[in-house]
Amino acid sequence: MNTISLPVRVSFNSFPMTKPTKLLSTYRFEKNTIPLEKRSTIGSLFPIFCTMSGYKTFRYLLLVIFVFPLFPQSHWDDYIHEKTIGSTYRIFGDNVNLRESDNLKSKVKKKLSMGAVVTILAKTNQIMEQDSVKEYWYKVKSEKDTGFIWGGLIADYSFPLEQNTILCRNLGVKRRTLELKLIQGDKLLSQSKWEAGAVSNESWNHKIYPASQFSPSPKFLFGLSYFVFSEIENGSTSEQLISITSDSKLVSHFSWNHGSCDPPSCGESWLVFPGETLPEDKKTKRKVTKGKTNTIQELTHIFDIDNSKTHEYYNSEYIWNGTKFQRKENP
Repeated sequence: MNTISLPVRVSFNSFPMTKPTKLLSTYRFEKNTIPLEKRSTIGSLFPIFCTMSGYKTFRYLLLVIFVFPLFPQSHWDDYIHEKTIGSTYRIFGDNVNLRESDNLKSKVKKKLSMGAVVTILAKTNQIMEQDSVKEYWYKVKSEKDTGFIWGGLIADYSFPLEQNTILCRNLGVKRRTLELKLIQGDKLLSQSKWEAGAVSNESWNHKIYPASQFSPSPKFLFGLSYFVFSEIENGSTSEQLISITSDSKLVSHFSWNHGSCDPPSCGESWLVFPGETLPEDKKTKRKVTKGKTNTIQELTHIFDIDNSKTHEYYNSEYIWNGTKFQRKENP
């Protein structure tokens, strides 16, 4: 079961979640068995008071007002994301210099085009910061040549998309931004940025969704997953929904994740695509949710692990207008 952490009243798009694995190892929950129920999402406003007693709410507010401000520094403030030694990556920049040493004054051995593949041989002790992006220098191998490249010019994640390639770069905990490029060969077709929070390089993944579910259909529809640090625990994995238009433009829509729990208040949510059905769950008082044309539905369940009778549901819709998913709140 997927869960979401609940602060007093906050948009989940701006509130990082705790690791769901910690929740599952601490509390025993019924495991969902259908693929649809493995989808969870963030992005709505929920009052925590509907799942907390007056005393617990008061205690929580005391923590928020008097305790949290005493610790203004986040545990990831000094974090520098790294590439994995022995792994292959693609070049994010264009005409990137492969140098003889790990500094800008060293001799250039060759130029590397956007999308070129390199293997990370070693991380050096040299750190360079440009435009608030701080990364290590790496010793890499490019075909038969070895040399050094600053990590900010190397994509942190990439994957093929038919004849194209998606390149993703993490701009670090200061910028709190992810940058995406769509390329074909070494030609840039489109690029996009969005604020994602303080992102780690611990976990990257992607999922391709059937674009034909929507009309008029985008050329591609996919989710990019990444690990976001949290104020409460280590963090959790979020996924950004992204489409590619018929003229190869990247469009970022909304984010969703597997969520977590901040006991005693917890939440879980599901995305229901057109043609899908989320079944009834009598134990948690969940009603059947059927897919709607050109719509992604977000159903969120808020509950209290100390009170099995407390169950609240909220429904939102993301309606496809041909270019964007427009959010609609339902009462």
